[in-house]
Amino acid sequence: MSNKIHKKIYKCLLLFIIIVIPIILFSSLEVKADQPMNNESSVSDNNSGKIVKSKIIKIVSKNKGNNLKRQNLRVKIIEGKHNGEEFDIEHDMQTSKPDNIEFKTGDEVFLSIGEDSSGKVNTFSIYQVVRDKQLIHLLIFFIISIVVIGGIRGFKSLITLGITCLVIIKVFLPLILQGHNPITVSIVICIFITMVTFVIISGFNKKTAAAILGTSSGVVIAGVIAFMSIRSTRVSGVGTEDAQLLMDAVLKNPLNFKAILFGCILIGALGAIMDVSMSIASTMKELRDNNPRISKGSIVRAGMSVGRDTIGTMTTTLVLAYISGTVFLILGYMSNNSRFIDIINQDMIASDIIKTFASSIGLIFTIPITVFVYWILDDK
Repeated sequence: MSNKIHKKIYKCLLLFIIIVIPIILFSSLEVKADQPMNNESSVSDNNSGKIVKSKIIKIVSKNKGNNLKRQNLRVKIIEGKHNGEEFDIEHDMQTSKPDNIEFKTGDEVFLSIGEDSSGKVNTFSIYQVVRDKQLIHLLIFFIISIVVIGGIRGFKSLITLGITCLVIIKVFLPLILQGHNPITVSIVICIFITMVTFVIISGFNKKTAAAILGTSSGVVIAGVIAFMSIRSTRVSGVGTEDAQLLMDAVLKNPLNFKAILFGCILIGALGAIMDVSMSIASTMKELRDNNPRISKGSIVRAGMSVGRDTIGTMTTTLVLAYISGTVFLILGYMSNNSRFIDIINQDMIASDIIKTFASSIGLIFTIPITVFVYWILDDK
C-alpha cells in the first residue's frame, strides 16, 4: 500500500513538472531593460558621502518656534577612521517632516559625512536613527514566542522562515540584480520555498504532496493572471519611490521593472496560498486518519468546505496587506480632491490592484486543485 501511495505521489510530481517546465522555458526569454543605464554618474554616486555610526554626547541648546523646533547637538563618531571626532549639528524638527525626532543624550545616529582632498570631514548631517538594537530585541521576542507557544512545530517554522529569508536575500534578489529574468527566478524560488517549507514541517507524505502541488499551481495561476494584467494595463512597475531609487542606481545589468513587479506579486501571494493549501490537505488527512471508512466524496466535500471558508478571510488578508502599503498615497490624492477614477488609474495604485486580484485568483484556484490532488493520492 505504501508503494502505491509513493507511485501516486511521484506521478503527480511528474505531471506538475511537465506542466511547469514549459512556463519556465517561456519565461526564460531574453529580458530587455526598460531604460538605458547611465554609467557616467557612477563617479559622483560613489563619492557622494559615507555613512558612519555616531552617538549624541550632548544637547547644546534647544529652540522652539511656532511650527519649528531646533536642537543643537554635539555628535561623536564611534566607528571608522574618524572614530572619536566630534561635530556640532543643527537638527530641525517639523511635524510634517519624516525626521520629526527629538534626540536625547546617548542616542545613536548615522551621519552622512563628506571629505575634502586631504581626507578631513568637511560636511556632515544626520542621515538616520540607529535602530538595529531595538529590531534585534523584537526578533528575539518573536523567536521566544513562536517556540514557547508553537513547540516543535514552532521551531520547525522558524527553520523554514530562516531558509525563506535566506533564499530571498541571498538568491532571489542577487539573481535579479545580476540581470536574470525575474519571471523565471520568482517561479523557481516560490516552488523551492514551498517544497522546503512543507517537507520540513510535515515530512514527505500525501498531505505534503497535495499541499505542494496545490500551492505551486496556485502561484503559477496567479503569475499568469499577473502577467496578462501587467501587459494589458501597461503599468510600468516604477510607480513607487522604491522603484525610482532602483532606477537611479548604477547597475552592471539592465533590469525589467515589469518582470520585477511580476516577481513581487508571486512572492507576496505565496504565503497566503501556502496557508490555504496546507489547511485543506491537513483537514482531509485528519478525516481519513480518524475515520478510515469515510468515503472519498465526503473527504472532498470537507476539503472544499474548508477552502470556501478560507476564501473570505485570506482574500481579505491580501487586500488589507496591499491597501496598507498605499494609504499615504491615497490620502494624498484625496486631500487634493482627486476623483476615484483618477486614483485607480495611477501606476502605483493600478499595480497594487493587480497584485490583489492576481493573488486572490491564484488563491481561489488553489482550493479545488489541492482537493483534487489529495483525492488522487487518497488510497481508500
